[in-house]
Amino acid sequence: MADYLFHGSHASGIETLHANSKLHGTEDTMVVYLTANPAYALFYIWDAEHNKRTGKHVTCFIKNGKVYYEEQFPGMLKAFYKGVSGYLYCIPHTEEFARVEGWEEMWYSEKDADVAEVRYIPDVYDELMKYEQEGTLEVISFEKVEPERIKDLYEYMAKRLVNNGIVNQPDCEEAVFYQTYFEPVWKMAMERTKV
Repeated sequence: MADYLFHGSHASGIETLHANSKLHGTEDTMVVYLTANPAYALFYIWDAEHNKRTGKHVTCFIKNGKVYYEEQFPGMLKAFYKGVSGYLYCIPHTEEFARVEGWEEMWYSEKDADVAEVRYIPDVYDELMKYEQEGTLEVISFEKVEPERIKDLYEYMAKRLVNNGIVNQPDCEEAVFYQTYFEPVWKMAMERTKV
């Protein structure tokens, strides 16, 4: 068992992580989620102002102890994390934490978790590159992702933009995010509204 579990955040000054996320597969069990993998936690240091969106767009998973990050447009990792700072919050890994079923190196507790240590990360991208160099992170560059997968993903995103009426609100946060980072998706969504 690792000494610490981790939580990444752009927010400073967190002393306690509150159990305010719904446990997957339950109706009303509220928990705090943490990971035993610090590289994975870094992806949750999300700067809403830098990335033009409050909601996180995290595309990574853990398999056999290694973190895999899949880019959905060229240079996505650098675009989202270069120049972004934040904090890695360290919480003692006690017996109060249970494994999240079906998720490697993920843990949860129904109780709030007090922070024991805080590590400042001046540049998340640079920190992630250290994990890539040591071999515990693999970045699947956009160029290596199957074209059919990207096509299906972009189709799904465009459909969502149309169905949720986001294409009719070009100045809203979600629309600006897609116009900035997923221009082909935005164009597909706009074309669908002309039909």
